[in-house]
Amino acid sequence: MKVCLFTDTLGDLNGVARFIQDMGEQAFLAPNQLDDFELHIVTATRKPIPKQPYIHNLDVRFKMAVPFYQELDLVWPNRKKIRQFLELQQPDKVHISTPGPFGWVAKTEAQKLNIPLMGTYHTDFPAYLFDLTQSSWLKKQTNQIMAKFYRQFDHVFSRSNAYLPIMKTDIQLRSEQISTLIPGTNLERFHPQHQSNTIWSQFGLSDQRAKVLYVGRINIEKNILFLLNTWQALMEKYPTLTADLVLVGEGRFRKFATQYQPYQVHFLGPVQGLALSQLYASSDVFVFPSTTDTLGQVIMEAQASGLGCLVSDIGGPQSLIKDNETGWILKANDQVVWKQALYDVLTDQNIRQQWHAKSRAHMLNYDIANSFQQFRQKHQ
Repeated sequence: MKVCLFTDTLGDLNGVARFIQDMGEQAFLAPNQLDDFELHIVTATRKPIPKQPYIHNLDVRFKMAVPFYQELDLVWPNRKKIRQFLELQQPDKVHISTPGPFGWVAKTEAQKLNIPLMGTYHTDFPAYLFDLTQSSWLKKQTNQIMAKFYRQFDHVFSRSNAYLPIMKTDIQLRSEQISTLIPGTNLERFHPQHQSNTIWSQFGLSDQRAKVLYVGRINIEKNILFLLNTWQALMEKYPTLTADLVLVGEGRFRKFATQYQPYQVHFLGPVQGLALSQLYASSDVFVFPSTTDTLGQVIMEAQASGLGCLVSDIGGPQSLIKDNETGWILKANDQVVWKQALYDVLTDQNIRQQWHAKSRAHMLNYDIANSFQQFRQKHQ
């Protein structure tokens, strides 16, 4: 069986891009185990992407930054090139991973060729837009667009059980049309063995201070202002606390770097590869206050690296945490609760050690290989 996966994001620094790259590696590295399953990843971008024989970068006709999300491009592809690619490859299934312009065109051309469609609901765009604009009307309109996009798919994966009800009610998908794709991450790339005694000095930081790590977009839909304001309140109440808040990623809210610097907040910008693995494994706790993520790939990466996590009780990330064992699930947007949790975990080494001991073991159930096997079987 041949599957062509079309995605608007592949060279970007986000969990969706890392997940898709991981799936491609799984298909490529274990061909003898796949019962002639062949996966091709197709995108259109001018950003750097891995050079692999199964990754195809088609022509870009026009691109612009996504409104409210400047780190991601809206790309208008060459429709004729997509049609020619499909006719050449003759896939048994087309999988659409993102509902951007590239995904829309690929969906349309696949339908013209009568190729069955499958997809993944990676990102809750209606919730993102509501967080950004506070417009219920815009959220409703976006829900209708998502419903129109996914309605004709044979099957759509959710990234977590928490989003199955949303997919049924908000974007009107049938129960038999959806299922949860087993979450997974690369357990070798993210591992406590990547702990480094020198990684913090490479970024001009002291290794004598505790590190609270955040990885992701530095933007409003990730609840970054809530995190920054909570951290400021914590440091104002406990000025002798020897801890740093470290944020890794790109986004418009990096403009607050100077404003929050007196409170030991450090914006490192985008970090990839071994350095990212080392930052995870060398931190003390991971924090992720987002309420709009369908899963939270970074939550798996953090736990696989031996970190306990603080997450919100709204959205997909909570499904990845064993509460009180590998972290805490906290009331969303409650500054008092989050401030106290940060203080407790930073001043109690026993909590951090217990989480460290259990987080990696918990993530052994979340091997990306298992995600890929389910992905393959469902398509077949």
